[in-house]
Amino acid sequence: MSTLKETKILGFPVWLYAALTIIMFILGVMDWLPGNMIGALAFAMIVGTLLGWIGNRIPIWNAWFGGGMLFTCLVAGAMNTFSLIGPDTKEALSAFNGKTGFLDLYICMLITGSVLSLDRGVLLKSFVGYIPTIIGGVVCALGLAGLIGAVTGIGAIHAITTYAIPIMGGGNGAGIQPMSRMWAAATGGDGDAWYATAFAVISLGNLVAVFMSAVLNRVGELRPSLTGNGQLMKGVENLSAAQQDSKPAFMDYATGMALALVCYCAADLYAGHISLINHHMNLGFTIHKFAFMVILAAILNAADILPGNVKAGARGMQQFFVKYMSFPLMITVGIGTDLSDYARVFTNLANLLVIVATVVGAMLGTYLAGSIFRFYPVEGMLTAGLCMANGGGSGDVQCLGAAHRMELMSYAQISSRIGGAIMLVVASFFFGKFL
Repeated sequence: MSTLKETKILGFPVWLYAALTIIMFILGVMDWLPGNMIGALAFAMIVGTLLGWIGNRIPIWNAWFGGGMLFTCLVAGAMNTFSLIGPDTKEALSAFNGKTGFLDLYICMLITGSVLSLDRGVLLKSFVGYIPTIIGGVVCALGLAGLIGAVTGIGAIHAITTYAIPIMGGGNGAGIQPMSRMWAAATGGDGDAWYATAFAVISLGNLVAVFMSAVLNRVGELRPSLTGNGQLMKGVENLSAAQQDSKPAFMDYATGMALALVCYCAADLYAGHISLINHHMNLGFTIHKFAFMVILAAILNAADILPGNVKAGARGMQQFFVKYMSFPLMITVGIGTDLSDYARVFTNLANLLVIVATVVGAMLGTYLAGSIFRFYPVEGMLTAGLCMANGGGSGDVQCLGAAHRMELMSYAQISSRIGGAIMLVVASFFFGKFL
């Protein structure tokens, strides 16, 4: 009892936090929540943080199933599936994540902080080997999925085109949506029908990827030699000595946030209006603005033109969002999830085996390829493998959160964005060649 009295959630004593939670639940259930970002953020921060706090304390679940990150997302999905909160509240939370851009803001802060935190030498060395490691994971994922598809009777090509390619494709908006149009053009079939199946597949693939992320974290705890504890390359330190000693002042948080927001706007401008790849080369795919943001932040870091306090501020904002905004984000992500999507795929064992094979294949391929470039197995499989096999941006947050390695967001975004673009090319080839 004394421990409970001393416990604080989000800085509040438990009794006060319980009162705030009751208030927010009443507003959500009765559909009295303000329909703007204030109402959505209030519900997400109070309810989401509580769910994350609970999920991190459930035995076995916290070690093997993603802890509070996945627990928050699934409970939010249950709120949606079983209409436990009002429709206007669900719409406010969904819009806050999507139209208002809460997910984009979160990723924006993590990209800037993680890239600018990297030592310049580490940055250049690791990026050189990262794309080949992704490709190694893709080859192995598609190959193992095809093998399991052939053994189970689904068929190798069907397993690859209906399961493996969507899972490895970078999520919904930049992945299976354009893929569905490619599929319809190649087959003359109903692209919406393919999309509906693919959405269920990537939902379960993301769930498997989050579970495997938690497993990798546990492997790192049991075998410390296999992990850099958030460091991708062996034999080097992510942070220089000067960066390790640099502590952000109060003003530096605003500085870091402003830099991240401007980088996002610049990347959005370039991706939307300037990029040769996106607008002039007609390659059949586009590069997402977050990929350009990673590149822009990497250039700023490599050029060594930013003062130390600016880098420290960006890193401070990254740490703030990781510590206090992760669970609120997960409730806005999960509120768009229908748990019946998982149930549809779970009912067929062969489908489930192909999905698991795809995720495991991505891990195996990135382990083999990453070892060539001296990547730690845990970090290499997590970023180049599982962040290719998850649900895109929100999946990156879930996987890195389950593995407790949010500082790897810049690599995760390369997987989801540049890796996702690579998968559109792969999809175009398979759909045109074999269907």
